[in-house]
Amino acid sequence: MTTCHLFCRVIDNYGDLGVCWRLARHLAAGHGVSVTLFVDDLASFTHLAPVLNPELATQSLGDISVHHWRSDQPLPAPADLVIEAFACDLPAEYLAAMASSPRPPAWINLEYLSAEDWVAGCHGLDSVHPQLGLLKTFWFPGVEARTGGLLRSAEELAIMQEAADSPAAFLAGLPAAACNGMPQISLFGYEQPAMAGLLDALAADSTPRCLNVFQGRALSDVEQWLGQRLLPGVAARRGALSLRLLPLLPHADYDRLLAICELNLVRGEDSFVRAQWAGQAMLWHIYPQNDDAHLVKLQAWQQRVEDAALAAGTPMPAIWSERLQAWNRPDAARKPASEKAWQTFLQALPDIRAGLRAWRSCLLAEDDLASQLMRFYTNRVESRPT
Repeated sequence: MTTCHLFCRVIDNYGDLGVCWRLARHLAAGHGVSVTLFVDDLASFTHLAPVLNPELATQSLGDISVHHWRSDQPLPAPADLVIEAFACDLPAEYLAAMASSPRPPAWINLEYLSAEDWVAGCHGLDSVHPQLGLLKTFWFPGVEARTGGLLRSAEELAIMQEAADSPAAFLAGLPAAACNGMPQISLFGYEQPAMAGLLDALAADSTPRCLNVFQGRALSDVEQWLGQRLLPGVAARRGALSLRLLPLLPHADYDRLLAICELNLVRGEDSFVRAQWAGQAMLWHIYPQNDDAHLVKLQAWQQRVEDAALAAGTPMPAIWSERLQAWNRPDAARKPASEKAWQTFLQALPDIRAGLRAWRSCLLAEDDLASQLMRFYTNRVESRPT
C-alpha cells in the first residue's frame, strides 16, 4: 500500500486545513493510500472534524492517521509520497531522512488554486534542493486540462445531489426551524463593506429568504447591520429576511447546505471550489492580497466562467460580473446605487445559476486533483531507475 505524509500549517483558521483534510480523505477513500496528516493546530481542526481530540498527539479519523505537528515531537520515517501544503516548509531532519532513504519519496508542494493562464505553464515543474539534491514537484490546482485539477469525489457529488433533491431532510437538522420554509442563502466570508447593501436588498425584497451566517469574520458586519447579536438557535428577522447563526459544519454537511441554497457567498479556496460543484448562484470573496494581486486572479476566474456560459448558450447576466467586483472592491461597494444593484442581482439568480452550471459541466470534464496526483505518482515511481 502506498503511504503518504501530508503536512499542513493552519493559516486563517480553516482554509488551508479544509483543503488538506479533503485531499487526505480523497487519497485514502478513493485511491487506497495510507495517509498521515500532520497538522500544527488541532483546536482549529475540531471545527471541521468534531470527533477529533485536540489533546492527543496521534489519533485516527476513519482511515486517516492525524498527528499533531510540533517541533518537540519526533517525526516517523518518510512516506512514499510526501506533500507539503502551500509551502509550509518541512523540518530539516525530515528532509535529511528523505534524502538518506534508499528510494527518496515523491515530494509535492501543493500550491494555491488560480485560474490564471500562467498556471498551466508552471504546473508540474520540478525544483532540486540545493544541498540535498531532492526533487520537489510544484502542483498547481486549476480549472483546465493542463493543470492539477480540483478536489472532488463521486461520493461528494452524490451527497450534494441528494440534498438538492430533498432539502427538507437536511434543513430539519438545522437550528431555528422557522427559517426552513423559504429559499436559503449561505454566507462564509471575510469582513465585507458591501454587506449592508445586500442585506438591505434582501430585507426589502418581495421574496422571504433565510441567510445562514457562519461564525467567523463576516458575522460582525451582519450583526452591525442587524443592530443585535445573532444567537445560536434563535432566528432574527428584518423585513423579508430571516437570519440564523450556524457553527462551522463538517464537510459533508457544508456540501449539503451549499447544494440547497439559491445563493452561496463563499471565501478562500475550499468553500470556493465546493460552491462550484453545488451548481447554484455564487459570489466568491477572494482572499485580499497586497497591491490588489487578488483581483487579477478574480478576473481570470470570472472570464473563464463567462466564456463557458456564453459557449453553452446561457450567458452570465452583466449584473453578476458587476456585483462580483463590488463584493471584492471596497470602493465599489460604497456606491449609493448599491441596494438597487443588489435588487437587480437577486432577480437574475436563475440566469446566474444556469451560467454557473454550464461552467460546472466544463470542470466535470477534467480529472479530479487526487486522481491526477496519484497518476503522477505512479508514473514517477515507475520511471525511477531500479
